[in-house]
Amino acid sequence: MAPTGGGNPARGRSKGVRFGALLLPVPWLRLPLPPDQNNNPIHIRHCQMHLGRNGHSSSVCPDRSGRDVGFTRAGVTRTIPAMTKSQPMSRHEHVAIYPGSFDPITLGHLDVLARARKLFDRIVLGIGHNPDKPSLLSFSERLSMAETLVQQMLDDDPDGAPVTVAHYSGLTVDFARTQGASAILRGIRNITDLAAETQLAITNRQVADIETVFIVTGEQFAFTSSSLIRQVAALGGSVDRLHSIVPQMVIDVLREKQNDPENPLGRLVRDDFVE
Repeated sequence: MAPTGGGNPARGRSKGVRFGALLLPVPWLRLPLPPDQNNNPIHIRHCQMHLGRNGHSSSVCPDRSGRDVGFTRAGVTRTIPAMTKSQPMSRHEHVAIYPGSFDPITLGHLDVLARARKLFDRIVLGIGHNPDKPSLLSFSERLSMAETLVQQMLDDDPDGAPVTVAHYSGLTVDFARTQGASAILRGIRNITDLAAETQLAITNRQVADIETVFIVTGEQFAFTSSSLIRQVAALGGSVDRLHSIVPQMVIDVLREKQNDPENPLGRLVRDDFVE
């Protein structure tokens, strides 16, 4: 099946005919070419003919000025500006924030972050203060660990979206606005998470006009919880057994705090209410 066109034909070299996603080689095609601004015929060196699924044919061929001139079977033409390095395609950058207390950061958090790097142009991991959660690690400790672990991720997989780490206080939606984010990223482990996060996502959309993107974590992290990790460490449990859900850097810090009676973790271990 070869496409044809009316009018005065000009001869052009074709790379092929495309049927849907299939490109078939065709040595020569005759295409109706409009004259240039000086009413001179346009000489075509390379053209490509496309046959759509609806049976209509079209072609895109460069003229002398380097523009791409498109043709249809009905003879209607349209001009497509050529893209150059000096004229990059403009588009809105999709930025997401990944907020949380990260006290401590877990392999489940990093798993969600790694998956999100395939979806957004830039991600900001925001370490916030949650008044409902007793803090185990200071802002500086959480920030330092997150920065180190994120940098390791970027080094291992440089092809994904860039990630920066920041800490904030106040409302998460205000932090998102300052970062120019269009979405809030949240990890989902189970149906309980989904129910709670859905209510919060609807509230944020109504109040701050910002969307929430849910990413289901890997099945090996379905029961990973920073709160449970803090309880295990505070009750004197072996933090080395947490290696499957917590980075080694976090395990080392928890072990140091277990052995230090001057930090909050040590006081929790000897608390009579805990015992």
